[in-house]
Amino acid sequence: MLGLVLCGPGRFNVTMDQERVQRFRARFLWVEPARCYAPGELRVLGGRVVGAGPARGGRIPARAILPGLVDAHVHLQIPPLARARRQFLPWVQDVMRIRSESAVADHARLAVAAIRSLLADGVTAVGEVDSTGLSPQVLREFPVGGVCYQELTGFHLGGAASSDLVRRRETPGSRHCRSGLSPHAPYSVSRALFRAARARRVPLAVHVAETLEEVQFLRRGSGPFRELLESLGRLPDGYRPPGIGPVALLDRFGLLSESTALIHCQHMTREEASLVNRRRAPVVVCPGTIDYFRRTPPPVPAWLKAGIRVGLGTDSLASNTRMSLRHEMTLARRMWPSLSPETLLSMATVHGGAALRSRGLGTLRRGAPASFVTLPFDRDVQTCIEAFTTGELAPDGVFLRGTRIP
Repeated sequence: MLGLVLCGPGRFNVTMDQERVQRFRARFLWVEPARCYAPGELRVLGGRVVGAGPARGGRIPARAILPGLVDAHVHLQIPPLARARRQFLPWVQDVMRIRSESAVADHARLAVAAIRSLLADGVTAVGEVDSTGLSPQVLREFPVGGVCYQELTGFHLGGAASSDLVRRRETPGSRHCRSGLSPHAPYSVSRALFRAARARRVPLAVHVAETLEEVQFLRRGSGPFRELLESLGRLPDGYRPPGIGPVALLDRFGLLSESTALIHCQHMTREEASLVNRRRAPVVVCPGTIDYFRRTPPPVPAWLKAGIRVGLGTDSLASNTRMSLRHEMTLARRMWPSLSPETLLSMATVHGGAALRSRGLGTLRRGAPASFVTLPFDRDVQTCIEAFTTGELAPDGVFLRGTRIP
């Protein structure tokens, strides 16, 4: 069987017996949307699911089993700000300053604390955006799944400089967490840098259509983002705006695809949403950030109805109060009351896995990593899921590849 031992601050050591099948039985097993068993049995070998189906005979514990949660967009290393900034541009400048002033040890400490908090909350996979290069090492010490995206910025960079930056920022993935790239946003990344990132054929994540100032800059070339780039010396001489919205711009650069997670999409138009759906690009929303900036929630129910896969993320402690995807589900329920508990659970699991370009994440189907949570369960199935997605019911066990974490 698997053995998981804490080996120091934030480090796990995993040992495996590949030949013993583990059996986890529960009154309710949620494998993925529209596939549930009550009672159910999950069978695990070598840290992966080898079977899921009805439980027959024997003792059935008063528990529910659900897939581990997928935090599809997080910045583990960004700390809370000394004072809350509700306007985006001043907030960006504060984040840039605190990043530059923080020591390497501070970044690592924050990442470890954040991943510990997420694990305790039931998160077993992340879409981490790393701006320092430290996160791969931290994530190797925790056997979580997902993608570690290396952040790229450089609105002023040409072809050779862009290719060089991508080569320097690329890092190898870990056994369970793949490597990816995050060209930050259309207002901070040049056309050449976007194309250099796309050429690497790895998972991508892009902040897009987050603010009206971003839309203004791309359509007219004016506004606060132009002023910020000029102050940083990063606006190329003779810059001319593309004259289109951010989603259409990404499509022009060949980035709209299943491999690119679109983060926020706060001001995505109906036409852009249709384009996203045609390209099968996943979207990730962060209810905590929407709440922090007091934004009007985007039309997530309409996106889901159209067929867009929408995952959930915690973003960072600079724009959120806690590292908790269960809290994001609670906020999402308040922001979009028409969404059913099953839909919210899907957003926090299988849709997040799709955003990270890993269909095994967020499900317990055969071949998927056996990463899941258990809940005390003595009520009906619908009440259980509703209590979990509203924050009333917390996990009493979190398992990574079949092993309960300390």
